[in-house]
Amino acid sequence: MLTDHRHEEILSQLAQTGRVGVTSIAATLAVSDETIRRDLKMLEERGLLRRIHGGAVRPRLDQERPLTERSGLNSREKGRVAALAEGLVEDGMSIFIDTGTTTLALARRLTTRKLTVTTNSVDLALLLADSPARVNLTPGRLRPNDNALVGYDTVDYARRHFFDLAIMGIAACDLAQGWMDYEEHESVLRRALRGQTRRAVLLADSRKFGRQANLQTFDLAAPLTVVTDRPPPEPFADRFARHDIDLICG
Repeated sequence: MLTDHRHEEILSQLAQTGRVGVTSIAATLAVSDETIRRDLKMLEERGLLRRIHGGAVRPRLDQERPLTERSGLNSREKGRVAALAEGLVEDGMSIFIDTGTTTLALARRLTTRKLTVTTNSVDLALLLADSPARVNLTPGRLRPNDNALVGYDTVDYARRHFFDLAIMGIAACDLAQGWMDYEEHESVLRRALRGQTRRAVLLADSRKFGRQANLQTFDLAAPLTVVTDRPPPEPFADRFARHDIDLICG
């Protein structure tokens, strides 16, 4: 049986029952337990499930994880994205950096730079508090899960300013739905920022491609600078090449 077909069957059962067992799905598909374990590992790496003893369950949504927990996920990829994105930043710039683990990784590389940084991330603002940067923190409602300031006041503040760079995270990238987020707060803010900057930059580690979230934030044809740790899968690369997408990858 082809790998893609097995994966479809696994994900179908997972969608129906919320859980799959290695032994039961192996018997259904007439393959070995070891084959199914390899399949589950591959699907987990794509963010489509979470392995547990004896099988797998649905993945936890990213917004359900505290920022401290998410920071440890895919840290090598995020570090590479941050290193590449640092090359876009020049001393004297006014930049907006939104909340997220990859943007926080970038901020760690900017602690000696002379910048004006606006952010809705309390953690990011504190990280840069002792740096040469001038740090502006947006207003908004504090979201305890990740110490982000969110809401209408945050978006209104962003819309009153203009930036050399707006550096943003993103939750997922799907061929049909485009760039996606889990929450309305992030989606609305990121759309507003794209209109308030000379250059809109998305930081997306390679594991974001081929995933879905809840809300479409940008169409894949939207003019953006996309920074990722390695070349995206061919269907995405082809789509970017047909549009005004500045792709920076490792």
